[in-house]
Amino acid sequence: MTASASAADQPAPIGRAIISMATAIFLFASMNAMIKSLGDTYPVNQIIFFRSVFALVVIWPLIVRAGGLKSLKTTRLWGHAWRAGAGALAMSCGFTALSLMPLANAAAFSFTAPFFVTILGVLLLGEKVRWRRTVALIVGFAGVLIMLRPDRTFAAGVAALDDGMALGAILALTGAFFAALAMISIRRLSSTEPNTTIVFYFMMTAAVGGAAFLPYNFVLPVSWTDLALLICIGLVGGLAQVLLTNAYRKAPVAVVAPFDYTAMVWATIYGFVLWGEVPDIMVIGGALIVIGSGVYITLREIKLGGGRPAPVKLRADLP
Repeated sequence: MTASASAADQPAPIGRAIISMATAIFLFASMNAMIKSLGDTYPVNQIIFFRSVFALVVIWPLIVRAGGLKSLKTTRLWGHAWRAGAGALAMSCGFTALSLMPLANAAAFSFTAPFFVTILGVLLLGEKVRWRRTVALIVGFAGVLIMLRPDRTFAAGVAALDDGMALGAILALTGAFFAALAMISIRRLSSTEPNTTIVFYFMMTAAVGGAAFLPYNFVLPVSWTDLALLICIGLVGGLAQVLLTNAYRKAPVAVVAPFDYTAMVWATIYGFVLWGEVPDIMVIGGALIVIGSGVYITLREIKLGGGRPAPVKLRADLP
């Protein structure tokens, strides 16, 4: 096969990777909409339990393909424990925030995770951040401040916690921080552990953690529709993870990573159609700044890494 023929074959797999990525983000947004619809009725640990158990149903074929139970053997249980704990906390904060604020707001705050990854990389891994990414961080957090509207949201100090929007913003940012901590753990684990193993231990830990509280606060589904939604949260989330992993495997990160931000579009559509939510102009403006900074940081990390997949985007096993 000639070089020209090989090049001609490239657009098809890249196109399929883009479709996989766009579909995955749509499914994640759909999952978040389902979580928001159930958040006022069912405790977050119950939602996490269903999210984790039924995601494993979808992901299990990948584990079998990777070698089955033999592929799950590990000598880094503590590493998996740290990663799973951070991921579970990210889930808890993120899922709770969904019930307290508009979907678009929650999506916008989740985009701050790459900023926290960069900062944690410096603090925990001793990485160096050059001036360009430092400027991108400052600009990105300026976008966060615009979305937070400190002149309004936190004007009342501690009393602002009585406001669902304020508490939702705090939880969303906290969830993004723990998601970043999980990404740092994945960066360490991925040197020896396959992605399917990381996914398995995370989902199992989250399922067990969610189940531990079920004897105390389990809410029997009030309808077959609610039961179906609880199950679909896991199935849809698991399928989205598979598609996301497939996208990053078949195309350069620089090509597919920007499609992650289409989540804002879907969140806005779901929020308006289902709950009549209209994003505040400040939220939209701040989100655009955050997205622009996040894309820049991701592309810089790819460039400095010699074109390898950016650890910031190794989130196939995140909530």
